[in-house]
Amino acid sequence: MFETVSFHIVKPCNMKCKFCYATFDDMHVKQLPLSEAFLILENLKENGVQKVTFAGGEPLMYKYINEVISFCKKLGMTTSLITNGSLLTEDFLSRNKYVLDWIGISIDSLNQETNHKIGRYSTKPIDYHRLVKRINYDFKLKINTVVNRYNYSENMQDFINFAKPKRWKIFEALRVEGQNDKQFDEIKCSREQFQDFVKCHNHPNMVVEDNEVILGSYLLIDPQGRLFEDSKGKHTYSDPVQFSDFKKCLSQINLNRENFLKRGGIYKW
Repeated sequence: MFETVSFHIVKPCNMKCKFCYATFDDMHVKQLPLSEAFLILENLKENGVQKVTFAGGEPLMYKYINEVISFCKKLGMTTSLITNGSLLTEDFLSRNKYVLDWIGISIDSLNQETNHKIGRYSTKPIDYHRLVKRINYDFKLKINTVVNRYNYSENMQDFINFAKPKRWKIFEALRVEGQNDKQFDEIKCSREQFQDFVKCHNHPNMVVEDNEVILGSYLLIDPQGRLFEDSKGKHTYSDPVQFSDFKKCLSQINLNRENFLKRGGIYKW
């Protein structure tokens, strides 16, 4: 069993990142009913989960995002959100100041042209310096960076020094059949390019995750409420957690606790 879970609570996203492993193009459900989301969170709490990260898609497109964050906190779990940042508003930040512990921002490049090539762009460019500064006022900041063909030579050190994240995760782009395989050859980088990016950066809270350590090391839930993982190169799903025995659901997927611990899955959250 893992102490943390990434809850991909909604399918839609307002960006089209070419390396995204969670497009969920293989399902028609767009988002969970609130009642089912609550059942899942209660099930997680009862089975020892301590920290829930709400993801997507883009989780800020989930109609009941404020409600699930508050409910999760009432259950006594640490709350986290991974977002591309384009939909973060002052109203959301103020409303969730006392119930949301972490905000993770996906930042792959500070160059707008590079972000367009990656597919991480919106109609209004994001001021990442202003955004991370605001988040640091009231929340713990995490930054996620996926190294790929278009950003592997970019140096983000000055920005990371400015941002002062409590956690900076550097991922190697991972091919997942049915999710990003159609455009993966365009976006992938070599292992040497990935390692070059890592070598050019340094931060006390930097966590590096290559493809070997990622596989099976995350407890994930999809927008239908199913556990899933990618150890076979594509999503393998369990029965819906909200309607099933949790331990049975766990037995239907292949998790690797050794990799979970190796990638630093346990930390001071």
